Amino acid sequence: MTPTHLPFPLSVRTQHDTDTRAPPLLVVPGLTPPVTPTVDDESLSGSVATLHSGASSPFLSPVEGKFKDVDAEDRTVSTSDSFTDELEYHKDPRGRPVEYGRGLWSVVYKATPCEPSKPYLLTPPSSPAVKARTVAVKSPARRDAHSILDAEALALTRVSRVAGSQNHVVPFKGYIADSHSIVMSAVPLALSTYIEEKAAVALQNKTTKTMFEPIQGMTQWYDLAKKLITGLCWLHDGPQMVHGDIKPHNILLRARSNDDDLESDHFPYEPLFADFSSAHPISNSSSPESSLGTALTALTPPFTAPELLCVSSLKSPDVAPTPESDVFSLAVTLLAAATGDLLLYPGANHFQRLAMAREGHRVIEFARSGPNGSRIPRNGIVEQIIKPAIVKDPSQRIKPAEWVNLVESITI
Repeated sequence: MTPTHLPFPLSVRTQHDTDTRAPPLLVVPGLTPPVTPTVDDESLSGSVATLHSGASSPFLSPVEGKFKDVDAEDRTVSTSDSFTDELEYHKDPRGRPVEYGRGLWSVVYKATPCEPSKPYLLTPPSSPAVKARTVAVKSPARRDAHSILDAEALALTRVSRVAGSQNHVVPFKGYIADSHSIVMSAVPLALSTYIEEKAAVALQNKTTKTMFEPIQGMTQWYDLAKKLITGLCWLHDGPQMVHGDIKPHNILLRARSNDDDLESDHFPYEPLFADFSSAHPISNSSSPESSLGTALTALTPPFTAPELLCVSSLKSPDVAPTPESDVFSLAVTLLAAATGDLLLYPGANHFQRLAMAREGHRVIEFARSGPNGSRIPRNGIVEQIIKPAIVKDPSQRIKPAEWVNLVESITI
């Protein structure tokens, strides 16, 4: 199915760089050993194929602890972890690099770490060699994106050093400074694609029994909401990082393992936050370092907090996303996951939808006037979970830890 409900990006454009050359077939980074472990590759098939995790890690609630063991040095590290393996980029039948996707600043390529170039000096291992794992390589699409990817790599380094990152963030493998490229585990399925496919199925199977529930069913939507809200709480309380651009397109879905205790009515994926190009530390959000990754990033109005869409904010070089705007963005992401509408606002054109996005505290009201408004019953579970997070005054929005408690208190 060809996506038809794509939010339009609102961006601050700089001089466009026409140098968008494809990556070299082979990349040889520095000589220091990798600091992050690698995982086995799983086969990919189809446009929405996913990489199955080798095993699901325990899904811990962040409200059980306050991250007292987080080293302050990990939050203030000033050098990105390096990726040192050689990379071989995958090619399509026409010899072009295979892409997972591209955005305003970057292109994400499919690649595989190469076998060691030096032969073993000792006897060969008795067990079979481990199958090469596929990775995603995020490279700049233009020269003025170099500083953005530099800042993103540093943010990912800080985030990945905090316990629990593997449960909430796409695994970070390291940074190649020479090419300004970020290497991550390959998780090709985005929540946005999942929403579109589920919306199509829900439309075909719509009945008076299902039309008042989220497109994937209440149990799976609730489980998705609980996992993402828990992940946001971890991100703010552990690494103490603002994501800055939460939306369905920046949440990737890793298939859960087929454990015997896996319940079929739960959400079948582990949602992971991706794309930290707008991220910055919470504790020092006004510093030059923290604004490095936010000054030139793009906004997606349906999922951007209204305080960031006002004219004064768009004109100011000092305005950056906040923990409160993250809460809003996740709330409307969950609303889109319930209704199946990535546009959220039912306006006839971009300008009408932007005007409604600036009144984002009314997003539930606007969504109810759309074709899938019946999926948000008044005072229903979806509204109970989302409403406290979209309050007009950012300071009055629910805090992530309180949000986790709210979700856990709801019985479905």
